[in-house]
Amino acid sequence: MLGNHSLSGLMKWLTHEEWREPFADVLDLHLGPVCEDYEMDFEDIAEVIGDHWAMTLWGCAFEDFLTQAVEPDGRNIVDDYLKRRGWKESAGNRRYIEALRDSCMSLYEVSEIVPGQSFLARDLLRGGEPIQVSEHSATKSLQVWDKIGARIVAVSGKNILAGGLLPFRPSAAALLMDELKAARREARREFRKLTKEVQLPRSAGEDSQIADLLFMATAAPIFSNVWLDDALASVLDQRLPTILNSDGDEVVFCRVRFPLRSRAAVAEIRERLRAVAAFREENQGFWNWIEPRQPAQRPPSGKPVSKSSPREGATMQVTLDTGETILGTIELTDRALMLEASSRERAERGQALLADLAGELVGPGLMEIETLDQAMARRDGSVPQDKASDLPAELQAELVHGALTDHYRKTLDEPIPALGNLSPRAAAKTAAGRRKVAAWLKHLENQSKSGRPPGDPMARYDFTWLWRELGLEKLRR
Repeated sequence: MLGNHSLSGLMKWLTHEEWREPFADVLDLHLGPVCEDYEMDFEDIAEVIGDHWAMTLWGCAFEDFLTQAVEPDGRNIVDDYLKRRGWKESAGNRRYIEALRDSCMSLYEVSEIVPGQSFLARDLLRGGEPIQVSEHSATKSLQVWDKIGARIVAVSGKNILAGGLLPFRPSAAALLMDELKAARREARREFRKLTKEVQLPRSAGEDSQIADLLFMATAAPIFSNVWLDDALASVLDQRLPTILNSDGDEVVFCRVRFPLRSRAAVAEIRERLRAVAAFREENQGFWNWIEPRQPAQRPPSGKPVSKSSPREGATMQVTLDTGETILGTIELTDRALMLEASSRERAERGQALLADLAGELVGPGLMEIETLDQAMARRDGSVPQDKASDLPAELQAELVHGALTDHYRKTLDEPIPALGNLSPRAAAKTAAGRRKVAAWLKHLENQSKSGRPPGDPMARYDFTWLWRELGLEKLRR
């Protein structure tokens, strides 16, 4: 929040008897459903998510309460406070309090961040062009394309953030949008029923606009519920999801190394590898170990047989352009024959195949295994990195940025599941496809920076060329 706007007077006013119980009802709307689901009270939740986020949620409920008309007489705490104590507030603070009273919470997409000064915010619920928001502290932690639940109010010619800002992870933002869209549809149906009963002479379009305004004024608890449920789930379950390969085996990173008994064995082993149909040669030192694509089996009814994995988890499958599954990779150097595979089971199969193929030309195979947890720990720096970390920062950045550019340039012509298995170039040829590609690019850019320090080479990578390459610069706002 910009400036020195304070709600301390209003917070003291909240302790008056006439406001305590109505506020407790609003607070329960924001926190009650999740507290009930997790069988926790607010104090327990505060211990899990931390005092900062607990106070942020309380602030979201408080700001929501400032907009409410309390029955039975429709009184509003802001109007009551300003009437009785408004003389104690500065003119600027009065304007801020009045703006909050008339505000609503929405979901915004962040772009064009100027740390310590401002950012652009696009309203994902109500549409329209992005607006510039003057902001000091939040701009130092926000990343481009972040999604935030917030109240943005206009005060003295500037758009500023209120205090209750909730950052949504991509999955939570998508869930929030689904929840809000469903709730808005229901609000429109209920409003149409009401207008029919009282026979008000308005068009369907006018009814929808009024229903949407009323809905936005009451939607804030949905933001708190979705954010809190996601935050608790994230903190309480820090385990990585189980990832399975296409065989249903848990993914671990396996490397088997067979030392060569002599350098003269290289040529013979190469010829033996070339004789195996399942080993697809890429160059003289590298082969893909593939599983040919099998036609779907069909029972007499003509319906495909579904093969269900005996284990539960997300499935990862790597294939060639031909659709054949890559089971592993084989590398041959002048010192060793090496196999890499994505599960212990595949590695053991491959180890047996290569031991039989190479025979007396190699020594015993030694297998190394790295789990996903270990790989993540290595990536996060909790275990030693390789020698690349000793390189100068600028050289590291040059290497990382070069690798990313090569990767993304290739990706532009590859099918992407999020784009309906079209390549980005193909998808960008239609209006609907361009919107999907823009969302995909925003996700890539946001995730490259999320959680990384400013000096991290990934965080410093410039995605501008990708937008330009696809002709989507106008959508990068």
